[in-house]
Amino acid sequence: MGFCFSSPDKKDLLADSREYVESNARVLSVCVELAEGELKEEVERAYDSVRYMTPTAAAGATQVDKKIGALAGDLKIALTKGKDSSLAKAEDILKNLNIAIAERNSYTK
Repeated sequence: MGFCFSSPDKKDLLADSREYVESNARVLSVCVELAEGELKEEVERAYDSVRYMTPTAAAGATQVDKKIGALAGDLKIALTKGKDSSLAKAEDILKNLNIAIAERNSYTK
C-alpha cells in the first residue's frame, strides 16, 4: 500500500490567502490610526494596497503575506512607542512593507 502525498487544493489556498489579506489589512488600519502627519499618509497608502489585494493560490504569495503580517505588526509596535527613534524605525519598516507589497502584487499580475 502506497502513501499519497497531496498538496493543499486551490480552494484552501485561496481561503488562507483571503484570511491573510484581511488580517494584514486589520493591523494596518490600526497603524493608520496611530500614525501622524506625512507618515500617516504613507501608512494609509500601504493599507489601501493591502486591503485591495487579490487573494491568490500561488504558493509563494502565502510566504509574502506572512512577511507583510510580520512587518505590519512591527510597524504597529514602533508607532505605539511614538519616540523619534521609534518613528525613524517605523519609516524603515514602512519601506520594507512597501517592498513586500510590491513583491506580493507580482503574484497577481
